Formats: sequence, C-alpha cells, structure tokens
Amino acid sequence: MTDEDYERYLRSLLSRPGPRTPTAAEDNLEATRHIVDEACVNFFIYKAGQSLELNDGSFLRICTVFRDASNAVSFGGRRLMRTWNHKGTYVPKARNELIWIVPEKRIIPFDDVKRFVTINFTNSINPDGQHRLGQLFCRLKESRKGETLNEEGSVEYVPYAEADADFRVEPAILRRLWRGQTCAFGEAESKTPVIVLDDEPGTGDKTRRKYTFGDGFCGAGGVSCGAQLAGLQLKWAFDNSEHAIDTYRLNFDTDCEYSDVFSFLTNDYQFLKVDISHGSPPCQTFSPAHTVNSVHDDANSACIFSCSDLLKKARPRIHTMEETSGLFERHKETFYRVIQDFVEIGYSVRWNVLRTDDYGVPQIRRRLVIIASGPGETLPPFPGPTETCTIHRAISQIPQGTPDHDVNTAVVKARERGFIRPPYDAESLAHTITCSGGEGNYHPSGERKFTHRELACLQTFPLSFRFGGKEVTKQIGNAVPPKLATAIFREIVRSLRDTDERESNLD
Repeated sequence: MTDEDYERYLRSLLSRPGPRTPTAAEDNLEATRHIVDEACVNFFIYKAGQSLELNDGSFLRICTVFRDASNAVSFGGRRLMRTWNHKGTYVPKARNELIWIVPEKRIIPFDDVKRFVTINFTNSINPDGQHRLGQLFCRLKESRKGETLNEEGSVEYVPYAEADADFRVEPAILRRLWRGQTCAFGEAESKTPVIVLDDEPGTGDKTRRKYTFGDGFCGAGGVSCGAQLAGLQLKWAFDNSEHAIDTYRLNFDTDCEYSDVFSFLTNDYQFLKVDISHGSPPCQTFSPAHTVNSVHDDANSACIFSCSDLLKKARPRIHTMEETSGLFERHKETFYRVIQDFVEIGYSVRWNVLRTDDYGVPQIRRRLVIIASGPGETLPPFPGPTETCTIHRAISQIPQGTPDHDVNTAVVKARERGFIRPPYDAESLAHTITCSGGEGNYHPSGERKFTHRELACLQTFPLSFRFGGKEVTKQIGNAVPPKLATAIFREIVRSLRDTDERESNLD
C-alpha cells in the first residue's frame, strides 16, 4: 500500500466527504435519524457495547444505535482496523490486534455490517495473556488533527477509562511494574517553594517537591534552561561536544558528563532514573538545509534511534524529543521507526511540527517535537501559543558591556570585509538560526552581522547565560530555544500534577 493509498483509507475512516452529493430524499431521512437503545434486525439485537466486522475489513465497537423515518438502522462508534493492514510502520503488528482510529465521525449503515465479533479493549502494555483464542483485542488508538500524514498525530495506549472493565489495569500498577516506586509530585525535594498556577488543583505535596529532569545530547543547555524555568530539578546531562559541555558547566550545577549516549547509559538505574527526560540527538543529516554529505552522517543517523535505549535505562514518566522538521517531512521511514521503538517499549507518543514564533521565539523556525508518556501515564498535549516577539524586542534592550556583545568590533569587521546589506524592519522575525548563524541573518541596520549575544537572545537565552570561548555560534544554532522548552515542560508538569493529584485523592 502506497502513502497515497493509505491516506485515502485514512480519510475514509475519518469520514472525509466524497464527491457524491446526497439526494434531497437522503437529506430528509438523515434529518429524521434519532438514537434508540437497541434495534432488532433479522432476529438479532444490536446495541451499544457490541462489536462488528464491516464489509470493508474494518471494525466497529457500537456506541450509538440510530433509526430514521424509513426504519433503517445505522451505527456510530469506535472505528478500528487490523494492525497488519495499517500502512504506518510506526504501529507494531500483532496477531488478532486492532488499532482504534479517531476521531470517529462516519455513521455506518446496517448494510455495511458483515458479522458480530468480540473485541477486548485493554490498557495493558502486553495483553497476550488476556485475550482469548479467536477474540480480537485493541490496546492502541491513533489520533490525527487533520486528514493527512503531515499533521499532528498520536499513537497511545488505550486509557484506563476507555478500556473494558475485565481487561484494564490500574495506571499506578502499570507505572510500578515499569519503573518501580514513583514519588508523587516529583522525585526531588524542593529547596524553595514551587510556584503553583492558580488554575491547578489543590497543593498537597506539590509545593515541597519537584519533578526530576535528565537532558540527553544537552549541547549548551537550551533545553535545561527551559526546564529550569518550568520548575524542573535538573539531575543529569550529557553530550559529546567538549565546547558545548564547557558552556553547560558554566550555567548549571548538574552532573554533566562529557560522553556519548552509549557510554552514559552504563550508569546504574538509580542515577539515571528521572521523572522527565529529553533527547535531541544530532539531526543535521535530516535537516532541509543538509545538502552535502558528511563523514558524520552515518553516526548521526544511527544516533537518532538511541533515545529508545535511554527510555529503557532511565524509565522516565515522560520523555521529549526535539528535531529538525526534515525528519518528519523528508525522512518518514526513519521517523516512523523512532515512533515504533517508543510504542514497542510501552510509551504513548504524540508528535507535531511547531512554529517556534508561537512561543516567543523571534525566528522563522519549524521544529518537530515528540512527547512520549510511559506506562500508566496520561499523554500530555502540546502547549497552545504563548506569546510573540520580534527581532527588535529581543535585542534592543541588551546593556552595553554584556558579554559576547562587542558591537563596535562587529561594525569594524563588517567594514573591513565589505559587508553591506539592505536594512530591513526590525519588527519582524529572523531566519532560522543555524550552526553558522543562518542564511540571511544580519542586524536590521544592514551594517553588520549579529553579535553572539544577539543570536543568543534571538534563541531566547536569558542575558545571564554565559558561553565558553569556542564554537559559540554553533552552540547557539544547535540549541533548543529555551522559551519553546519552557512552554512544553510547563504543559507536561501540569499533566503530571493532575495525574498525581487525582491518584492521591484515591488513596
């Protein structure tokens, strides 16, 4: 099945209107459609909770039964398909396993029904011992915001509330089986009170505890900076760039190893165990700007899969990744494999390409963000837009004498090199900042390039952030903008606190 075939099939499940226009008579009948408790057709009773196989090979768990003025019966409910028939390689394949496709909009006429079947909805990660011979089971559901493969999507384990009563496991049990004992509201004791947002539930222990955080492939520390601003307690970090590590250690007291991922993962579980982890493996190979092969391409390509090893060792409640949009848009098979690795371990996964200017980053920058939640956890949503910013607002308030901001030297160098560019409106966005500063990026005056501090401000690093003496532009360009990271982790903290508050009220 090609991508085009699969998208057509997906659209049919999501009820994309076809070219056929309903007749006036059909419209009138649809207007008379009403919900009934059950319907008897050919001596068989149809009602909510039953499961059907349809003529097209898909399946339906009945949630609603309808009749219209002509006495015709139709159904609404959960649409499913066999994982074997799912085109996406990000979905694990198993015998007798179905995947629930949402949202379910299409009304199924009775003539589309083939037969009754038994489908067991479970939130178990490994349901092999639960389903009976000849019965179908569903543990995964796939959601899409739109009707194509290039929009926000998720593959998650069926939540506890949506699993069948005889086939569900308490989330706390799933969590304990995966990662051992978990401390509600965070593994770290806070040295200072945690700020609790007004719209969050009651305080409890949350004002005395913090969620712990580990930063893989940390670079200069953009993600760690954003995580701290979101209230997380940094526990560890690693990177194999000596210059980036020098910068990281200037700004954070965290255990930071100069190491590759595989050497770092030889640490014991108690050290690696964190509530939230992040991994941004080198992604230049997948970038739309990558046009020339490099000797590091194979190593970088292999490194993209290492986050599944990180999950197996650190067993975080939530894991995040940030990568170039090119991984999602131009290297789908690699992207799908990353998602499948997470799902096979037992993590639910949500992904989307975000515009960083929606989160206060004054750049034209699109980044793939992945959020994964472990067994027993709720899959957090992406944050909504938070703020906007422009080049002028980002760089106009840098005080004289700020480190890495020698404007006079920048002007002299520009004149010596004959650097002349047309001025432009500073109340605009910069182009994407890259390892070399970014094509077309220069000061709005047109008289010089940006200073290192200006580039850092355009990446939303605070003025207090210090950089080592070498490869500063590269470190800034490689960094995740802290404001983007802050928005993501605040949403994750809110989700974890909701979960911990809910479960603590059950004790």
